[in-house]
Amino acid sequence: MVEYADYTFYTDTFHGSTIPEAAFSSVILRASVYVKYITFGRIEDTEIPEEVRLAACAVSEVMYKADAEGEQKEKKSETVGNVSVSYVTEQQDGQTREAAAAKKQYAAAYPYLIHTGLLYRGCR
Repeated sequence: MVEYADYTFYTDTFHGSTIPEAAFSSVILRASVYVKYITFGRIEDTEIPEEVRLAACAVSEVMYKADAEGEQKEKKSETVGNVSVSYVTEQQDGQTREAAAAKKQYAAAYPYLIHTGLLYRGCR
């Protein structure tokens, strides 16, 4: 599997600063797999369009933030009598964490890939 962007592209072209260099290779690999999935494997490994690289960087930031938020959750409310704690989540009722994450990842990649034809689900 090819990583669609490197750390230099992430910092210089995408102007990202959220992901530290030590964690970047792991996150960009997962993001590249996701971008390949939503584009139905239409991206050739020899010439990767800049839009695909930008989409992979955007998705990698979403994935990194989700990983970091999983470690530290923000409290929404807390009751002391009979102990009740609620945490802030972006999930809707009945929605799995994975489905909520996939929705955010797709939303991050969409602006970069919409005009490339790579998100087209039909046959050509």
